[in-house]
Amino acid sequence: MDERTRLPRSVRTIAQGGLGFIEGPVFAADGTLYVTSITQGGVYRVDLDGAVDLFADTGGGCNGATAAYDGSLLLAQNGGRRMWDGPVFPPATTGIQRIGEDGGITWVSQDPITPNDLRLGPDGLLYVTDPTRSLAMNDGRLWRIDPDNGAAELLVSVPWFPNGITFGPDDRLYVGDTGEGVVYAAEVGPDGALGTLEPAVTLVHGHPDGIAFDANGDLVVCAVELDGAPGTVQTWALDGQQVDEFVLGRGSFPTNLSFVPDGSDTVILTFADLEEVVVVENWGVGGLAPHPFRSR
Repeated sequence: MDERTRLPRSVRTIAQGGLGFIEGPVFAADGTLYVTSITQGGVYRVDLDGAVDLFADTGGGCNGATAAYDGSLLLAQNGGRRMWDGPVFPPATTGIQRIGEDGGITWVSQDPITPNDLRLGPDGLLYVTDPTRSLAMNDGRLWRIDPDNGAAELLVSVPWFPNGITFGPDDRLYVGDTGEGVVYAAEVGPDGALGTLEPAVTLVHGHPDGIAFDANGDLVVCAVELDGAPGTVQTWALDGQQVDEFVLGRGSFPTNLSFVPDGSDTVILTFADLEEVVVVENWGVGGLAPHPFRSR
């Protein structure tokens, strides 16, 4: 492994306890940090100095989130369903929600069954992973949804568990398969046609959850461990070679990450099993901005 040269990384916890099984994290257009909770159903506003407050109660179990230009957040509402607990009671409506800057919640689409994560593409449309919540982790779907009118298109059904999703510097679509430890990639044609999903990265250990790209064009993967071992954050070049592995030595479920959008090399991580929001400074490289902010 050709580990990058860097200053010693600094890790600090800015929020802990009472948050439930957290996901996100996401920075809104104004730079505010939010995390979501599948078990609490809440979207929490988190200050980098540690202040936390409940921003919105989604009425279900919000999973992944992404930001839009207009200041709103787009949420994958999975209804509070977790594989190991089975369905929630009473069941909640699932689909894609929008939370406005005032905390008001509206539905974008109720077509996805149990959506997990989502990202806006270069075409302004929303790409959504929708795994079937089964311990077998062998079934799921990818959707494309117009965030303005809710029109939904089922792009493909897959025999694996689609989880984290993002767009690379080449605007290819990348999707993590949590069950098999693979990140797939596909072209999205100018006509919107999705190309064949081919393995781009195969983890040596761990299972991909949230994914993002750094400013070097390398893929950063939150790798959860299903056997109780500490989870890791792994960085992979797109030729399939691993360039870095960061072992925090804490929880097994680093569910997702976001680079702070201030040009620094600071990363925010959510540890769901510890109910922790963690800041890692001196990462060594900043992040590649997600769409729609990448083109600015």
